[in-house]
Amino acid sequence: FIILPDYVIIGTRRMKRGSIMANQGRKLFILTASIGTGHSQAARAIAEAVKRLHPEDSVSVLDFVSSNMFSIDHIIKDTYLKMIDVFPELYDHLYSDSQSSKFGQLSQKMLSLTFKRRMKSLIETLKPDAMIFTHPFPAGAADLLKQDQNISFPMLGVITDFDIHQLWVDHYLDGYCVATPDLKTLLESYHIPPEIIHVTGIPVRRAFYEKAAEGKPFEKGTVLVMGGGLGLGNVIDNITRLDEVKEISKFIVITGKNINLYEKVAMLSEKLHHPVELHSYTNKVAEIMARSELLVTKPGALTCTEALVMHLPMVLVNTLPGQERANAMHMKNQGCAEWVKRDELPSTVKHILTNPDLRLRMSKACGESLPDSESDVVRILYDMMNK
Repeated sequence: FIILPDYVIIGTRRMKRGSIMANQGRKLFILTASIGTGHSQAARAIAEAVKRLHPEDSVSVLDFVSSNMFSIDHIIKDTYLKMIDVFPELYDHLYSDSQSSKFGQLSQKMLSLTFKRRMKSLIETLKPDAMIFTHPFPAGAADLLKQDQNISFPMLGVITDFDIHQLWVDHYLDGYCVATPDLKTLLESYHIPPEIIHVTGIPVRRAFYEKAAEGKPFEKGTVLVMGGGLGLGNVIDNITRLDEVKEISKFIVITGKNINLYEKVAMLSEKLHHPVELHSYTNKVAEIMARSELLVTKPGALTCTEALVMHLPMVLVNTLPGQERANAMHMKNQGCAEWVKRDELPSTVKHILTNPDLRLRMSKACGESLPDSESDVVRILYDMMNK
């Protein structure tokens, strides 16, 4: 059983349910899961690329998480968010133990079986010509159906972290897109054929490439503080600590979908020494990043990749357990970010703001960030469909 939303994303348009089938071109579906926002942002970036490169075809982004609050995936989502907030070390322990153990393989099998019926119903209803997955839950369910020879169309998995969890190891997907060559090697160690693993980077929206290409100078002393799409990562504590740094001229704070956090920052801003420009969930992140001298954030992979495209140096703090530690380590090793503890945050930000050469080196270390990642994903999918 699946509950489809009243509207789905068709490229950059919005269309009502039922009108999906009216398009005479090929029907592509990108399945994500609203457990965090990075998976969904990557899905939308790919959808934009499909519409731009293949306007004759339709593309839809679907949230695979049921709206039924008693469904298993809704319970998993709520448990995950509560665990990383209240018991982060417990989640980190579970994440590590499930990476390559029998526990991880069993967890993957059970979750895939749980969602198999829902996926079968979805496929029978939509009759897709191809599917892309930016989250392992729908990918695992579809993998089981393909194993049973119930699927003949191409399926592509897009991994949106700088790590690979056991849940992503599906042996019947037709292809994978990963962020780095190291992840390609890691995925090969799970006996995935190397010829179906493609290094594309993590897809981000075209707006980031376009804004970066403008090359406008940043606003001196402007520090962007983010906590991801869900507004996690002790944003209030970060701002309070940073308010003592005299070299900061202004904060820009994005609280995502966390309305409670937005209200708290608004109240706190009246007591701070530095002015605060406050945003909730916004589509203007590329424009805001272009104005900022430095980004302070937890290391969500999508946020970090967007910063890479914008050549925006990062200070990573309040790392959530699990995959975010791998994300932080990757950014630190690349030289584009400092990964710090909370009590190190003010001194680290001050050091970067008072050393223009260091800030420049960090900006250059962002590199080319595999430009047009979302277009590469689309090209790979169309190559599969045209075989």
